[in-house]
Amino acid sequence: MKKIALALSLVLANGLALAAAAVDWKAQEAHQQGSCGSLGPGTGLEGGKGWVVSMLPGKHEFRVRGGGSVFLTAARQSVVDFDVGRPYYIVIEGAAPGAVLEWKMLGRDWQPVGRTFLYPPTR
Repeated sequence: MKKIALALSLVLANGLALAAAAVDWKAQEAHQQGSCGSLGPGTGLEGGKGWVVSMLPGKHEFRVRGGGSVFLTAARQSVVDFDVGRPYYIVIEGAAPGAVLEWKMLGRDWQPVGRTFLYPPTR
């Protein structure tokens, strides 16, 4: 009985860990409807914090060229295995003026993150 309860709690905890945070529902909804403009693409992040979305699945690696650090999710990772269209929380710390947020996927070169993939955390 204890093993069943433990297994059930692990499955439930894993499902909650993969679920999107409740506060990102606006970004998810706008992205699914193709109306990202309502969340202000082109404005980038506010205070170095917000959401980033990719339309390609797989591992994405992030860096700040020109100084600074970038972290995704509460686990503060710089490499994340993305789901298509799902917003991921992103934080940039210590970036110098003129620094560029970049990303790459496995087998591709570094490129700047387009501001259309960045969303302010609130509107």
